[in-house]
Amino acid sequence: MQVSEAMSGSCQTVQADSKLKAAAQIMRDADVGMLLVNDESGRVIGTITDRDITIRAVAEQVDLDAAGVRECMTKDVVSCYEDDDISDAIHLMEDKQLRRLLVCNRQGEPVGVLAQADIARKLGRSEITGELLQEVSKPSHPH
Repeated sequence: MQVSEAMSGSCQTVQADSKLKAAAQIMRDADVGMLLVNDESGRVIGTITDRDITIRAVAEQVDLDAAGVRECMTKDVVSCYEDDDISDAIHLMEDKQLRRLLVCNRQGEPVGVLAQADIARKLGRSEITGELLQEVSKPSHPH
């Protein structure tokens, strides 16, 4: 199965200089958990997730009305291609401990997002979705 058969087909965006509160409102209104972060020219320079906002911003008591998206975004964008095999994308998500993966066409243009929920819906309650959840949920730093 190809990634394109399971992914969500829309990419919501936010400008890097937008405020965190605006990003959270876009996520709420679009019912998404990840936004692509664009620079002034429209080039993707990062991502910001609902988790970035809650863990990085809220936990550190950042002022959501004053702080910019750039301050909390993830700069290293990890992506796969829409024609990649779903198992390769799952392994990438496991290796990088990602709940969502940007999906691009072969020209490098964003075409969608592959989320854990997309995989679970498409593959059902298989062993592979359980393994994915287990791998991405591991602590990245020992306590």
